[in-house]
Formats: sequence, C-alpha cells, structure tokens
Amino acid sequence: MKKTLLVLFVVFLAVCSVFAGDFKFLATDGGVHPEVLGGFVPTLAVAGVSYEGFQFIDGNLTQLQATVGGGYLQRVLFQDPQYGIPILDDLLIFDQWQVRWNLKLQQGFGQSWVEGKDLVTAYVGYEGRYELSKDSLAVGKDRARGASGKTEVQTIKSWIDEHGGNYIYPEFMGDDYSALINYFYAGAKLNMMEDKMVSNRGFLAEVSFQYAPNFLNKKASYFSATINAEVGTTLLELPNKKGDNLFSIVLLDRVNASWTSGSMVPAFAVNPVSLGRKVRGFEAISYATNFTIVNNFEVRFAGPDIFVKGIFPRINVFFDAGWYAGNYLNTGNDRVDAVGADYTGMERLLLSTGVQVEVCFFDFIDLGIQLAFPLKGVNIRYPENKLIFGVTFFLDL
Repeated sequence: MKKTLLVLFVVFLAVCSVFAGDFKFLATDGGVHPEVLGGFVPTLAVAGVSYEGFQFIDGNLTQLQATVGGGYLQRVLFQDPQYGIPILDDLLIFDQWQVRWNLKLQQGFGQSWVEGKDLVTAYVGYEGRYELSKDSLAVGKDRARGASGKTEVQTIKSWIDEHGGNYIYPEFMGDDYSALINYFYAGAKLNMMEDKMVSNRGFLAEVSFQYAPNFLNKKASYFSATINAEVGTTLLELPNKKGDNLFSIVLLDRVNASWTSGSMVPAFAVNPVSLGRKVRGFEAISYATNFTIVNNFEVRFAGPDIFVKGIFPRINVFFDAGWYAGNYLNTGNDRVDAVGADYTGMERLLLSTGVQVEVCFFDFIDLGIQLAFPLKGVNIRYPENKLIFGVTFFLDL
C-alpha cells in the first residue's frame, strides 16, 4: 500500500512538473474592514490558478480559472427593511463572513489592433458563496451615519425590529442571517484599447449577465444585465530618454447601464449595479433600482514612473452623471405604494465632480484619497455634507 501511494505521489509530481508552465497564480478580489487596524490590513482575499495548456482556436486565448477565498468585511445598508425606501437617518452597519468559490472559462476570438490582445473574449462561469451576517464590531459605538450625525450602531435584530420587520433583505431572512448562494454568469468583451498604464488609446466594450435561479437558492432569485463601454485618448505624453513616463494627460469616458430584476436580490449583487456606487461621491448600494445608467468622465494627470516602472502618482479630475428608474430592488410596486410611489427625498438624476489623488501599482491597484462634490442628489450617509471625503482602493487583478 505504501509503495502504491509513493508511486502515485511520484506520478502526480511528474504530471505537475510537465504542466507547471501552463498554470498561473491568479488573484481576483480583496477587501478591508475599517474596524480592523483602521482598514489598512486586508481582511478578505480571493485567489487561485488559471490554466492555458490548450487552445480551441490557434492564436487565441483559451483559459480555465478556479479561485477560492473569503474573509471578513463591513457592510452598510440604506433602505428601510419593510418598505425599501431610502433612509436618510437610520442606517444599518453590520459585518459579514464570506466564503467564495468560482469556476470560469474564457475564449478569445480574432486579433485586436493592440498587440497580444484578442479582439473579443467570451466567458462563462459559476460562482458559489456562503455569507454569514453578524452584528458589527462597532455596536454601541458612535459612527457618522445620517442626518442626525453620530449615533450608536445597533444590532441587526434591534434595527430590523425598530423598522417593523424585514421584507427587503434576503440575507436577514430566518434566524441565523446566513445565505448559501449559487449563480451563473456569462459575457463578452471587445478589446481595442491600448493601455500602457500612463496612457490610453482606443475603445473597450463589454456585455455581461448574471442569473441566480430560484430552484438553486433559498435566499436569491434574480437576473442582471450590464453594458459597459469606455473610450480613451492621450493628449500629452512626455517620456525621458529611457522611455519612462515623466508626465502624461489622458481623457477617459465611460458609459455603464444595468437592468436588474428579481424577487430576492442579495446585497452583493445590488452593489455593482446601484447608481450610488457608479456615481462618485455617493454610497454603494444606495439608489438601488431596476435600471441605472451613468457616464463617468475624467482627465488623468500621470506623474513619473522613473524609479519603479509601473508605480506612479496620478491625479484624476472627474465629472459623473447618473440616472435611475424602476422600482427599488426587492420591493415591487405593492410595498412602495404603501408609503407613496415616489420618494420625494431622492433625486432621479445624480451629478458629481471632484478629484482623486492616488498612487497606481502596475495598473491593478489604485490607492489614494478622493474629494467629491455632489452637485445634484443626496449622499445618504452624509446628507448635510457638500464635500465627501473618502479613500480609494481599486483592485483590478
């Protein structure tokens, strides 16, 4: 038996050594918790491997991905749990344990004018996740959250009871506030963008879909479709004699539109489609309706990358405009009509402008600060503030 196991182990090592060059390490997501060492230490990570050992089409990428991960994050919700209307004063802050697993297949088609890029990349995949919502680490502490300023963070149960029960949030159905969620996704991306980190020229477009079927989930049932398009051009690029960037100016414009519908849309699926996340200066998961569309315009001023190529400072001056329509997610007309079909405290059109000062690390991590000025609409977490300060942490691995 021992000899058999030894032989199998040697064969396994031999196979791994043969295919080792086809496997690559892959990191797809990360996050921090603001109550854990001030949010400066990662508390969530998702990673795995990709395999490119075969090709369906010669000259085009065929890639299999498998990732797993999880961690501990803070979440904030801005809708009344009974009616779904936005809350301007009494927000819910809670924590969440997450475990995620993902399988994905990507296939390229055609050749882009950008060297080494496929013209179109289609993908299909499955993700499973387990979420366990817990009372916040900040329960009983004062935190800025709403028009009344700093108030004590409540437990999940006391907040739900105070508002007359939960009809909106799938995560809080039942007694243990846990959810096992399975969903499928697919999409295609057109890549005609030359991206040299300090300069951009070209065009990107992507269409993507998510579907969480009711028969696979007790706390999720939804469908979402998103279209994203981006165009960029470099106005000025000043390199030194070695070809490193000294200074560059780039214009970028992005249009993003989403349609989401379903009887149970969990918060993680609400987050990327909510208008509050897309328009800078507002809060993620706020303005969460069936349809959202936004235009993000920015001028990027990139500094030198002469010390370590790919690490450089950048200033982004932006102007965002967004609009939403339809019902607030997980409500339906019946519950909204109970308190008025149109919530007068909100604006359908959101406008903001501002500046981001950040350091870019190889074009997959942007870390810095953001000052945003809401020109139209209300930041639900800080409704009285004319200037919204925040930390930017953009991860694109």
